[in-house]
Amino acid sequence: MAIYITPRLTHRNGSLHRHFINMIKDTFIAGSVVETHKVHRKAAFYAILGDLLFIVLPLVVIAIVDVSVGRSVFAIIESPELSFGSAVLFGQTIIKVVSGFAHTKPSGAEQPVFIIALIIVFGLVPSLVVLALLLSLNPIPHELQLAQACIFAQGIVVFLLFGVNGHALSLRYGGKQLDRNTDLPSQSTGIQHADHTSK
Repeated sequence: MAIYITPRLTHRNGSLHRHFINMIKDTFIAGSVVETHKVHRKAAFYAILGDLLFIVLPLVVIAIVDVSVGRSVFAIIESPELSFGSAVLFGQTIIKVVSGFAHTKPSGAEQPVFIIALIIVFGLVPSLVVLALLLSLNPIPHELQLAQACIFAQGIVVFLLFGVNGHALSLRYGGKQLDRNTDLPSQSTGIQHADHTSK
């Protein structure tokens, strides 16, 4: 009896041991992926925040000039530069989204195309229309000024939301592609060395 029972117990203990090891590996690998994603999102957030500061900088200068000449700080909503800033925000968001999905190389292009279409239809085009109206109308209606301010606020939200995600994807998958490209010369050198040795 002992001869037949001992192998079964050993096999069962071995399978439990392998299952335990695989569970630990999956836990630590999943945790490392989550931590890496958090690091990339944090880096992307600071990068997008830096871009946003440089986009808003000319508007801050205009507001300072308006205050120095005795106008209100909210007089910036009457300036077409706010629509320029909105158009730049939506354009930069499209670039970040395209760059992020280009690095991930998704199987289907429906999701990035849908996101880009939303940004263009509900963001970029309205900002350009408001810009054209601001340059052609005099005096500027109060509703148009309010619409310009709302579109600019929408541009900031969209830029922070989609821009951070797109830039994080670029950092996450772009680094892997760079690592693969750097490994290719060493691999090709090894292959050439092996061929030369065989000859």
